[in-house]
Amino acid sequence: MWYPPDPDEPTSEVYRLMRPRKATGACLTHKLILSQHGSEGPHELACWSLSYINSCQLLVICSGLGRLVSNSLIGGNVQLLLGESEGRVRAPIGGLPRGVMAVTVPVRKGGETRLPRDRHRRLRIDEVDLIADGPTDAFEPPEGMPARDLIFVLEAGRREWATTEKFMGRERAWEAAIALVRCGGVVLRCGVDDTLQLTQPVSWRRSHAWSLQHADLLNDLRGRPDPDALRGEMLSLMEQADELRHERMLLASCSPGPPLRVPRGSATGSAAWSVYENAIRAAAVWWPHRHSGKEPLTAKGLAAKAFRNSKGWTPERELAFSNLIARSFDQAVSQADTEIRIRGPLVWRLGRVAADAAVAEPWIAVPAKGVHAAGIMRCTAAGILVVENSDTFEQVCKITEITSRWLCVWAKGYTSHGVLALLSYLAPLPVAAWCDLDADGIGIIDVISRELERSVAPVGMDIDLWRSAPHRKQDADQIARDKEQGAKLAARGPGLLRPLASEIAMYGGSCEQEAIQDQVIPNLARMLSAIALTQGDS
Repeated sequence: MWYPPDPDEPTSEVYRLMRPRKATGACLTHKLILSQHGSEGPHELACWSLSYINSCQLLVICSGLGRLVSNSLIGGNVQLLLGESEGRVRAPIGGLPRGVMAVTVPVRKGGETRLPRDRHRRLRIDEVDLIADGPTDAFEPPEGMPARDLIFVLEAGRREWATTEKFMGRERAWEAAIALVRCGGVVLRCGVDDTLQLTQPVSWRRSHAWSLQHADLLNDLRGRPDPDALRGEMLSLMEQADELRHERMLLASCSPGPPLRVPRGSATGSAAWSVYENAIRAAAVWWPHRHSGKEPLTAKGLAAKAFRNSKGWTPERELAFSNLIARSFDQAVSQADTEIRIRGPLVWRLGRVAADAAVAEPWIAVPAKGVHAAGIMRCTAAGILVVENSDTFEQVCKITEITSRWLCVWAKGYTSHGVLALLSYLAPLPVAAWCDLDADGIGIIDVISRELERSVAPVGMDIDLWRSAPHRKQDADQIARDKEQGAKLAARGPGLLRPLASEIAMYGGSCEQEAIQDQVIPNLARMLSAIALTQGDS
C-alpha cells in the first residue's frame, strides 16, 4: 500500500524507490493495481477516504471524486472545493519538482470519465498531469512573473509545449511552467517512461479557477488608457439609480489618476476593478428596469444591455452584482444557472469576490460553472442542513434561529458534485437532511451517506408523519416504482429510514415536503439542536 510522501522527503526519491509506508489513520475505500515495469509483483495504489494528514492538508479521493481539502477554514489560502485533481488518482512518478504532484489523465468512454486502464484492468500510465501539491488560491500568480507572461497564459485555454518554449525560451519555459503549476494557474501534461520517470512536457491547459476569471484578469493586466475618464463614466452610470448613491460616494472620494482601484468599503466585495466595474454596469441597468414594473430580465438579457455581450457573465461578476444589489443572482434575473444555494454562518469566496452567507437575502447562489473556483474563508456553523425542495429551503432560510447556527444547503433533488464537495469540505460538522417522505427522498440521504462515508440525520421524515400526511396522486406505474425502490432501501438504506422504506415497499406512496411544512418547521430548530447535542456539538 502506498501513501503520499512526507513533506520533508524529496518527492522524486520517494517515488523512485516506491517504498511502502505504514498506514496511519487511513480508511481504504477501494484499490487500484499498478504494475511497475521490471518489478517482481504489482504495487497497490490506494484511493484514500481520509488519509495522510499532515500539518497543512489532506488528500480526499472518494467514490471517484478527488480533491485537495484544507484542514483549516480560517486564514491563509482558500482551498477550492473542486480542484484539478477531481476524478483522478495520484500517480507514483519519479523526477517530480518539489511542490508538485502527478495525477492520472482520465479517459472518456461511453460518455463517462474513467481511470486509464489496460485490457487486464491494470492502471495504465503513459502520461500524467502535474498539479499543485497543496492548497492554492483562486488567483495568486508566481512572484515576479511579468505581465506579458501572465497575458500569454490567460489568453489561451491550451498551449502546446513547443509554443510555450518559443514564447518564453527553452531555458525559462520549464521553470515558469512549474511555478504556474504550484500556484494553481495551469495543469502541465508530461510524458512518462517505462520506469515511471517524468519525461518531456507535452502541453499545458489553463486551470479551472484561472479560466473562470480570465476575461476580467486580462482586462486588469492590459490596463485602461484613461482611469479618470472611466471613473467619470461609472459615476454617471450610478446617477441612474438612487440605490447606488452610497457606492457613487465611495468612488467619488477616490484619488484621481492611476491605478484603478475598487473603493474601500464597496458593497461588491470584489478586489478586482474589472469585476467591480461590470457589477456597477449591471446594477445601473437592473435597478431602473426593476422599478419600471416590467418582467424580470433574463441573465443573458441583462448582460446584453450592461456588457453589450449576452455571454458576458462570469462567476465573479455574478457574485459581485448580487452583493451590490443585496439579492441572490437567481432571484434577480430569470434563467440563471445555479449549482448551489446556501444560507448560514459561512464566508464564501468565488475568485476574488467574497460574500457572507449569513447576511445574504435570501441566500447565496453559486453558478454551476463557478464551483471550480469557489472556496471557503470561514465557517462557524454547528452543522449543515440539506433541504431537497426549493420552496421549503426558502421557508427555512427565513428562520434566524436556524440560519444563525446551521448552514442551510439546497440539494436540488439528487445532490450534485458541488454540494457533495461542500459537505465533504466541512467535515466533521454534523449533517442533517430534510427530504420528501418517499423513496427518492430516502435515496438522496442514502447517496449523501455513502458518498461522505458517514451518517446523515433525517429530520421531518418519521413514519408517523408519512402515515398521517396527504400523499400526492400517483398512477400505477409510479406506485410500482416506489415499491421496488422502497424494498431496496429497506434492505440496504440508511438505518433510521428503513422502517419508512419498508412501509413504502408495502404500500407505495409519496408525501412532499410542502404538505408537512406547517408540522415540521415550528419544531425544526429544536430537532436540529438535538442532533448537534447527540453528535457532540452544543
